[in-house]
Amino acid sequence: MQVAFNANDFKHGMSMVSYALTAHETKDFQRGVFLETLEDGLQLTVTDGEVAIRSVVPAAVKEDGSALLPARLMSELIRNLEGNVELETRDNKRAMVKNMGSKTELVLIDAQDYPTVAPIEAESVTQISQQSFKNAIKSIIFAIATDETRRILTGCLMETAADEVRFVCLDGYRLAMQRVYCAHEMPKGRELLSHILPGALVGNISRMLSDSEQPITLTLSKTHLLAEFDRTKVYSPLILGEYINYRQILPTSWTTAVKADRLLLASAIQRASLIAREGSNNLLRLKIEDQALTISANAEVGTATEQIPIDFDGSPLSIAFNAAYLNDVIKNIETPDLSLRFNTNVSPCVVSPVNSNQYTYLILPVRVSD
Repeated sequence: MQVAFNANDFKHGMSMVSYALTAHETKDFQRGVFLETLEDGLQLTVTDGEVAIRSVVPAAVKEDGSALLPARLMSELIRNLEGNVELETRDNKRAMVKNMGSKTELVLIDAQDYPTVAPIEAESVTQISQQSFKNAIKSIIFAIATDETRRILTGCLMETAADEVRFVCLDGYRLAMQRVYCAHEMPKGRELLSHILPGALVGNISRMLSDSEQPITLTLSKTHLLAEFDRTKVYSPLILGEYINYRQILPTSWTTAVKADRLLLASAIQRASLIAREGSNNLLRLKIEDQALTISANAEVGTATEQIPIDFDGSPLSIAFNAAYLNDVIKNIETPDLSLRFNTNVSPCVVSPVNSNQYTYLILPVRVSD
C-alpha cells in the first residue's frame, strides 16, 4: 500500500473512528486502526468487536492495499505532523510514515483475525439533520441509566412513526423525551417501530456530529444500527429486550399547574442548590400557593429561601425534589417560559415548554415528612 493524504484530513478521520477504541483490550485488533484503500480515498476502521466506526479520508492512492496500525500511536504521530503525509507499507510487516524531513517506521498488527463488518438489513431508515439529532440527544442523555444491572435502561429508546421520531431516556428517577418531526415511509401494516440504541454510543455519535443541517441517516434492522453522516459510518448492535412502557408513566391529567419564567426559575434553583448540596440528601422543597413559588433548602451550613412569581392554577401543593435532578431538567429547556404540572406530593411532576410538546420531562419527587 502506498498513499498520500493531508494530515488534517487524517486527524479528523481518526477523531471519528477513535470513539470505537476500548479501554479494556483483550485482542490485538482492538488496539488497531485498519487502513484500506478505496477508489475515493483511504478508509479508516476501528472496532472493539461489536461497535465498528469507519471514516473515509481523501487520499491519493499510488498502490492499493491494507494494513492494521496501532491506533493511538498513529493518531498521536499524525497529530504532530502538518501538510502532506506519505504512508507506505513494506513486506506486510512495517509501515513508513513520511512528512517533510520526518520519517517514522511502525510495526504492523497482524490483521488475519480482523473482524468483518456485516451489512444491515434495513427495517427502517430515518434521515434527520445532524443539528436536530445532536440537540435531541444532548437534551435527554442526562436521564440515561448507568447501572449495567438494568441494561435496558442504559439504552435510548427510539420510536419511529410516520411523521415523527421520539427519543426517550429513563433511569428510574426521571424521564426525558424529545420529538423530532420528520416524514417516514413505514413498513406495510406498521404504525410504530421501536428500537433501543446503546446510550453511550448515541452520546458519542451526538458529539461526532457538526452543527449543520446536513443529514444523519439511521438505518435499523431488528438487531443492529447503522448511522451514516458526512464520510463516517457507525455500526452497532442494538440492545434487545422490552423497554419500559413510558406512556403509562406520563400523567394525562393534573390538579396543580404552574407557568414560570424559565430564567427566573433556573436562577432560583441554582442558588438554593448551593445550600441543598451541603445537606445529606441534596433536597429542594417547593411550595406552590398564591401565585408564588417558594423554593427552600436546609443544611447544617445554613438555609436558603427563594420566591418567584408564577401563573398558578389548581390546588396549593408542597413537594420536594433532588436538586440535581431538578437542575438537569430545567437547564435543558430553552423556551422563555415553562410549565410544571403536578397531582400529589408523591406523584411525578411533568415539565415541558408552555406551548409545545416537543420536549417532555418527568421527575419523581422525594418523600419527606412535614
